[in-house]
Amino acid sequence: MKTWKNSINQLSIMILLTIITQVFMLLKNSIVASKFGVSTDLDAFNFANSVSSFVYSFIGAGISTILMPSLADKDKKTSINIFITIIYTIAFLALVIMLVFRESVVMVLSGSDESYFIKVCSNVFIATLIAGFLTSFVGLVNGVLEYKGQFIRLRSVTLFTSVLLCIVLLIEKNMSIYYYATVVLITTLVNLIMNLFFLIKSGYKYNIDFNIMDKDFRVMVRLFIPIVLSQGVYQISLITDTMIASRLGVGQVSILSYSTTIIGMVNVLVLSNITAFLYPKLIRESKENKSQESLSNYILYINTLMFFFVVLFFTIGKEGISLLYERGNFTIENTRVVYTCALLYILSLPTNAIRDLIYKYFYINNDTLSPFNNSLVISVLNIAVSIILSVYLGLYGVILGTTIASFMSIALITIRFKKKFGFDFDKSKFVKENMKIVVVTGLSVLTILIIKNKLAISNIYLFIIVYGFLVIGIFVLLLIVSKSKVLKLYVKKTKK
Repeated sequence: MKTWKNSINQLSIMILLTIITQVFMLLKNSIVASKFGVSTDLDAFNFANSVSSFVYSFIGAGISTILMPSLADKDKKTSINIFITIIYTIAFLALVIMLVFRESVVMVLSGSDESYFIKVCSNVFIATLIAGFLTSFVGLVNGVLEYKGQFIRLRSVTLFTSVLLCIVLLIEKNMSIYYYATVVLITTLVNLIMNLFFLIKSGYKYNIDFNIMDKDFRVMVRLFIPIVLSQGVYQISLITDTMIASRLGVGQVSILSYSTTIIGMVNVLVLSNITAFLYPKLIRESKENKSQESLSNYILYINTLMFFFVVLFFTIGKEGISLLYERGNFTIENTRVVYTCALLYILSLPTNAIRDLIYKYFYINNDTLSPFNNSLVISVLNIAVSIILSVYLGLYGVILGTTIASFMSIALITIRFKKKFGFDFDKSKFVKENMKIVVVTGLSVLTILIIKNKLAISNIYLFIIVYGFLVIGIFVLLLIVSKSKVLKLYVKKTKK
């Protein structure tokens, strides 16, 4: 059995590979921003991509979530084959229907009557829909390989395809939005092919099976449907933000996309790595009746990391956006708006991270309905608040509504958690330690504001380096001064 120290080393390599990947993704975003700026073409691509994600992203995530606990039971191999066969048959039919009626879908969802936007979006929709379908397969394959512990191999594939994407975009000097969409589709296909190769090499075997009368298959479907609906209502809230933005004027969808991309990078860099790494551990620890204590420790880890990124982005986020995007058709005003939007989004990072981890705990205990009910209530609230606030605050109101909903989400799922499982750990100590992180965050922000007021740095590169390292030092120092448990847990585990 691996020691915790070996696990930390593996996680560190995963994060390092993801950091390198994100560097290339930042390069890709910089190329796109320079070429398209905030334009109708990019609005069309981002809208089509958002709808495609809405249709397919939750399928891959839902399947991998259900699959992992089932993979531990060798008797469910046939049921898993049936489950995959049925779900992806339905997914393929959805793909065909969406491709046939793509223009109508764009017109209804976007609310646009601009012929150029509808034409471009409908054409790009072909590539983004197929890419979304393939990406859902990637999610399925990743779920199996993550259960087998092949985290580093998966991150290596993602890094390779990210490098390939940047190279192909750089080759074309007169890039059109259609070229961009095609390249995204091709690199997604390459990603899937490489992952399938490693899946076959791992010894996993799949057979097409349509026996819907299988008992275990029906159990899996009953668990899967609430997860799909839960992911679906969350995606509805995201697509609603895009639909509202598309009605606020040219460029608003692009600005929203730039902002969500920045937050998405943090999620991919840290949250996705950690949750993918911890989920199999929680599954195993649940059988040893110590999962709640582990869950409380994992929440503290994630809370600390997410609040650190809040402080880091607050400190150097604007300069980072300027450095990455501010060239060509991307203006200073675009930088200011994207930074403000991203800052509003990033405030919800800690609550979203904790909520997702709690959702995993429900899934492990065969309860997929509670997370769905929670997501349904929050998504309705999110949509309502975003629509209301957009009337008064425009795009800022859309994002603020999402952030407010995230705070409500963590509150409601905590209440559900208490009712179903109770608290089998030291509650007062848990609250105290997490409040320390909030206080450390507040003091870090205050300290940085004071230092910025006294020490002005005009060179953007020097600003990012100096204040980046400075805020890291301040945050860690305050953790040490506050005697945070997260440091003690790390030292304790690495000595094992």
